[in-house]
Amino acid sequence: MFPGHANPETRPFVSAASPVPGDTISRVRGPDSTHITEETSRSRVFPVDDRLTLAVPPVVRARYLVPTALAAAEVKDRVREALPSRVCVELARAVDKSLDTSLVTVTEVQSSAVQGLPVNLQRYLGATDEQVQAVMEASSLVQIRAVYTTGWPPMHEWLARSAAGVLAADLGVPLVDTRVPSVMSGEKALAALPDTSWRIRLADWMLNLNSAGDLGLWFTTKGLGRFGLPELQAHNVPPNLAARWGYALNGLASALLGLWLRALQGPGEDRPAFVELPAEVTVSEADVADAQGDEPRGGGSARVRLTLDPATSDRADSFLTVQPPHDFAASAGEHVAAVCAALFGKPEPSIQPAPRHAMDQAIATARGHLPAARERLLSGDLPLEARLMVKHQAATTGAREFVWAYVTSWSQPETVLATCADDALGDPSIRSGRPIVIPADKIIDWAVWIDGPGVVEGGWTNDLVAGDAEV
Repeated sequence: MFPGHANPETRPFVSAASPVPGDTISRVRGPDSTHITEETSRSRVFPVDDRLTLAVPPVVRARYLVPTALAAAEVKDRVREALPSRVCVELARAVDKSLDTSLVTVTEVQSSAVQGLPVNLQRYLGATDEQVQAVMEASSLVQIRAVYTTGWPPMHEWLARSAAGVLAADLGVPLVDTRVPSVMSGEKALAALPDTSWRIRLADWMLNLNSAGDLGLWFTTKGLGRFGLPELQAHNVPPNLAARWGYALNGLASALLGLWLRALQGPGEDRPAFVELPAEVTVSEADVADAQGDEPRGGGSARVRLTLDPATSDRADSFLTVQPPHDFAASAGEHVAAVCAALFGKPEPSIQPAPRHAMDQAIATARGHLPAARERLLSGDLPLEARLMVKHQAATTGAREFVWAYVTSWSQPETVLATCADDALGDPSIRSGRPIVIPADKIIDWAVWIDGPGVVEGGWTNDLVAGDAEV
């Protein structure tokens, strides 16, 4: 028995590390990665009323690749020699012992093992061009695989990553975590491992990927499979809530993993073949803090409902799809907005009364550049992580009101599909996160928005209000 089996009532998968921004990654469409995706025994899910019955994989696996041509015996010698200076004493001992057992296998594989590596994705995950090149140009690689019983601790990941990380760091080369797949330095891989308390930061072991859809962003996680769980996914996420929703998904993953680990602690030593989890899960700000390794700040909580989206092939992931509870009588986007508001507070509204001075000239300038902005959206020529926003007139009966929305699709020149950025004061149909269809002739301004910097281009009417306009 390896050390680190925690009390099921504790949260063993977080540490006191500070939160690191950028856990949410925009999905980059690239070559098929099925050749290097980790082959695992995925959990099957059967929805029954308000419960989810999950089949427990007997074992879970981890697989790492290091671009070097070394025999297995030399790899083990190098790993054993460098372990004490790279990982905590307890983990070093566990890895040392496992190298002579069937838990960990070390083999040499050919360069075809990295066929289909999504190269474009790697730069968004933090890999350098040199690291990717070292992997892609390697004639052979060392493959380190580990297997372990589903549950806590995830020793398959800790054993395989320790050995691969130590080897890569010792040789000064990168490694590939085939679960994602992700190219990283040995030092980065080792930094996510537990210390003497056997606690880890969940956000270090999973990613949030997103890509554009007609009604918002499609989010998926990658990493819960390390623990035998299906991944999470969410559709129609308002673009302006991408960063917040990424943290919310981390919190939901933390809550779900806690339920999963407690369910696995059945009577006796044997793992159950099936466990039942609630289909409706409450996620709190404390769950987000746990996932990020931060201290809770006493925030709120929100409910979500999980449904099954089964895998379509043996190499694909099954998903638990995040949806509003049955009693939430609004759109999926509004539910996302409500969850984020409950966990992190409601953002300050950006609605502004229609200004009068020089407004016509500001609107004319914005509309003059609008066709070019649409073309950039359709061609993918906007800056990295940027979202196109449009300001349009709300259908109010009193004073004119103009509100912002985030464009999700603009295939037809006369019609924009978007999600509302704010609640309108005079139009109850405009609510933050709700999908909206905007006639193009109602648009008076546009802007390019990036989380953090804010508006980086356009926004002539806002500049006018702020006194910064040059029209």
